[in-house]
Amino acid sequence: MGLAVSRMLKQTQYSDALICVVDDEPGTLDLLQVLLREAGYSAIQSARSASEAIRMLQSCRPDLVLLDWHLGDSDSPEVIRHLRRSYPDEIIPVIVLTADIAPQVRHEALRVGASDFLNKPFDLLEVLLRVQNHLEIRRLHAQRTRELELARLEILERLARAAEYRDDLTGQHIVRVGRLSEQIGRVLGLDEERLFQLRHAAPLHDVGKIGIPDAILRKPGALSPEEWQMMQQHTEIGARILEDCPYPVIEMARQIALTHHERWDGRGYPQGLSRDETPLWGRIVAVADAYDAMTNDRPYRHAMSHEQAVAIIRAERERQFDPEVVDAFLEPATFAYLSEEHNLSAT
Repeated sequence: MGLAVSRMLKQTQYSDALICVVDDEPGTLDLLQVLLREAGYSAIQSARSASEAIRMLQSCRPDLVLLDWHLGDSDSPEVIRHLRRSYPDEIIPVIVLTADIAPQVRHEALRVGASDFLNKPFDLLEVLLRVQNHLEIRRLHAQRTRELELARLEILERLARAAEYRDDLTGQHIVRVGRLSEQIGRVLGLDEERLFQLRHAAPLHDVGKIGIPDAILRKPGALSPEEWQMMQQHTEIGARILEDCPYPVIEMARQIALTHHERWDGRGYPQGLSRDETPLWGRIVAVADAYDAMTNDRPYRHAMSHEQAVAIIRAERERQFDPEVVDAFLEPATFAYLSEEHNLSAT
């Protein structure tokens, strides 16, 4: 009967969804695994206690959890709490399995974050339908979240361009700084999530220039002390524009906007931070921004060669720039990236 039901609902849309089954009854555990596999779900992991389930969840991110409420170690609620703490921004369905129909059981399960219930003994068709429905809800939520993320990134890019057009009519400086920052971060060993954030946050490093008068921003000659003091304010203006936002990429952008002119030796601005008092993202963008500014024409000077810019950055190691960031910039992988970018720009 179980195989016939699962074959009837066999599908491939969610075949690679990771489903974790937690139950201390071997017979129930085996039944659920066979039922799900026959229905086309190929990624199934199992556990027989709450502690085993928590260890499993520490090494993988499930798409759905089937959880027996009355495990032998009596700590099923902690499984749900651990899952919600680990993935606070995701919808990961937890379907509680129980033969106890007491209202207080459901109340407690819902209180700690359960999504749904299945009563023992199971209606096998209902099991598969609920699993399928919750995976569809998760997919739709992920799709919607991704659309919102893309919309936020689009707004960030346009905000960065609005500032950049004050200083660079092509708007390409911000793109190059974002890509070079990402490459340096990759050499430094940042994970993919941090690299994604860095690539999209770095272009906002000069967003505060929106608040700087054109007479100063586009002045072809040297700035007076008063003008230079006003120019330095773009770091704090940018940080104020980006402050109090809950999204990690924008918080990273705020830190970068505020600190990308700090120096390793503490002689930068606006706060005079030194060494690792400056966030890593600010130290990375400091190098990427300096290189790109030196190798492209600015209102007050012509572009330097790649070799001249590299020589200056190397000379400023442990003075203006973080030595580890400079070393990552000097790595062959970064130079290969810069060469490729130059070739692409020339075509």
